Amino acid sequence: MNTASKEYFSEHQRYIKLAAEIGVLILAFVFLLLPGTLRESDFPIGEEAYYHLARSESVFGTGFGWNFLLGYFPLNFLLLFTGLLSLLFIFLNLKMLKLEEKLLALGFFIVSPAFVYLFNVGERFGAGFLFSLIASYFLFDKKYLIAAAISLLILLFDIWMGFFILFLIMLYFLLMKEKKKFFYLLIGVFLFSTLLLGDFSIGIVSDLGAKVGSSVFALSFALGCFLFFWNKKKFLLLYWAAGLLFLFSLKVEFGIFYFSLLLSTLMSICFFELLRAKWESKLIRDLILLIIVCGLMFSGLSYANRISKEKPADDIFNALNKLPDDAVVFSGVEYGNWIEYSGKKSVWHSFMNRDKIERIEGDFSAVLDSRDYSGVIGVLEKYEIDYILLDDELRKRWGESGLLYLLRYNTEDFRLLFEDDGVEIWRFFR
Repeated sequence: MNTASKEYFSEHQRYIKLAAEIGVLILAFVFLLLPGTLRESDFPIGEEAYYHLARSESVFGTGFGWNFLLGYFPLNFLLLFTGLLSLLFIFLNLKMLKLEEKLLALGFFIVSPAFVYLFNVGERFGAGFLFSLIASYFLFDKKYLIAAAISLLILLFDIWMGFFILFLIMLYFLLMKEKKKFFYLLIGVFLFSTLLLGDFSIGIVSDLGAKVGSSVFALSFALGCFLFFWNKKKFLLLYWAAGLLFLFSLKVEFGIFYFSLLLSTLMSICFFELLRAKWESKLIRDLILLIIVCGLMFSGLSYANRISKEKPADDIFNALNKLPDDAVVFSGVEYGNWIEYSGKKSVWHSFMNRDKIERIEGDFSAVLDSRDYSGVIGVLEKYEIDYILLDDELRKRWGESGLLYLLRYNTEDFRLLFEDDGVEIWRFFR
């Protein structure tokens, strides 16, 4: 009788685990496909993908490894493939670390804004993130040379991400070899270097409008768990690591992806700690845990819905397609990659060197604010501009003075060629 009960319990547990794995897989497909399904346009989300698509098959430019892959595989296929493979290696890594809560950690990461962004916006970081997970798998398996070799591949997608992963491998190696003095020295160097990097970002909470960030529910839950479990050693190590990565995320673009993964792991451990804790009322416990799960799901779904509405829409490319190839078009810096993807030349784009962007921005700040005819014409001629692309967002941002004023009242040098649903193309006769 006891043997039969044990066999039933073991079989029952197996079915529960299988159901959980299938549930996580379904959740992954939902969040990998939802933004594209909700999107009204067939064009990729955001502006980053267009930089890479315009340079597909090229071995030059930022993220040339990703550029090269896009020359041979469709963007949607690559995003889905790298997303699913990343989840597989997260699972394998957590299994290697013998984390019991690995499926829940995986689920929390899937509904995070960072995951939704990584594998729905065609940025180079998704592929780099995948190779970093593969490298960490071999690292945990004590195959250090293989891990380092795979990390070098990350340099093809983003140089700084590659150096960051090599740095983490070095930290882990020192920790395993109990070289604590060197380990803490490198931690100090990391902290000092992070503080010296560019400006702090104020956009870290996706629910408050950050381009990509953490859910306010996730951050609140993690902070609450810290107040409850601060005296447990296993939590202290994770919170130190999370704190460093959080600081890193405020300074470095790709840091948020690693912070979100660690945060999801931390939350899964906290979740089970709360589940196992003694509560006076199980109903209150279940209600609190349900609110946490629903809050995380809501944040992920709302972020997926938000990025599905991101530019570009069809009207921008309809306008650009009216122009001759190799025409020089001026617009906002974030429009530059769409302009170049359409086969035209842009004055600037977001992947340019920061100093160059600031120099161009300095020239055009005078153009947008001043009604000095000769000054405006001089800058437009300096950059050999043929056309000017405007939409409602740019008109609101630039105001009605300077260039926009001249467009309306100087018919000798400027002429409206195209207007559709708020998108305008103006011809500059130089």
